[in-house]
Amino acid sequence: MNEVEIVKTHYDSDPLREWNRLEGFHYEFEITKHMLNKYLKKGTVLDIGGGTGRYSLYLASLGYDVTLIDLSNQNVEFANMKAKELGVNIKAYQCDARDLSKLNLGSFDNVLLMGPLYHLFKREDCELCVLEAKKHLKDNSPIFASFISLSAGLNYYLDEDPYGIIHEPAIDLFDCMKEEKTWSGSAFTEATFINNKEIVPFFENLGFEKITLFGQEGITAPRLTTLENASAEVKQFYLNISIKLCEVEQFFSYSSHIMYIGKK
Repeated sequence: MNEVEIVKTHYDSDPLREWNRLEGFHYEFEITKHMLNKYLKKGTVLDIGGGTGRYSLYLASLGYDVTLIDLSNQNVEFANMKAKELGVNIKAYQCDARDLSKLNLGSFDNVLLMGPLYHLFKREDCELCVLEAKKHLKDNSPIFASFISLSAGLNYYLDEDPYGIIHEPAIDLFDCMKEEKTWSGSAFTEATFINNKEIVPFFENLGFEKITLFGQEGITAPRLTTLENASAEVKQFYLNISIKLCEVEQFFSYSSHIMYIGKK
């Protein structure tokens, strides 16, 4: 199987696992919601790679007209189930983000691309994905595109398993960190960990203008588990600091996910 087939099998196998990843208070979810609320246009949202619908359902609850696309059939079914359970309306379809032509979607006021670029190894596939999103984005409208950061593996071990890093099979990840090169390979599934310096030029070459770039966990990823188990006062304190610092480039390595916001 190629990386896309492996990724589809991974997400089809357990949609509840993906839903639970952002269950309850979670810095990635809270900071990203803050930034979406700051930069989204009113109107329609196309959520490409929307998974089990965390962001789609949140935005639908705020009154946005949301269409979710995901590679995983099981994620789409789960998102539809959750929409009914929560009493919100979304449209949800299974499709590969590199070619949405069969869906006849039309154009949208906002496009989210928060998943597909995690898993594509080839630059041409990433370009196809972004250009497909661009086709469905109205002029002067924003795209929100997420990446796994090059420091994500290190952040995971610092947070959850500091001794486990000794047995990490993908040790070449740390060579890529030293050389500031994007890494692709087997992690939680097939994944790409990007050098954040490549993000803005990549989108500029595809006809986008940068609005901002930010770390989706703020400064919390190396201690995420501890902080999410802390008191409400402590969590709010770190959330406030993280929002204040999330767009400052020198702190991007403290986040495991980086989001690009740009306009067509």
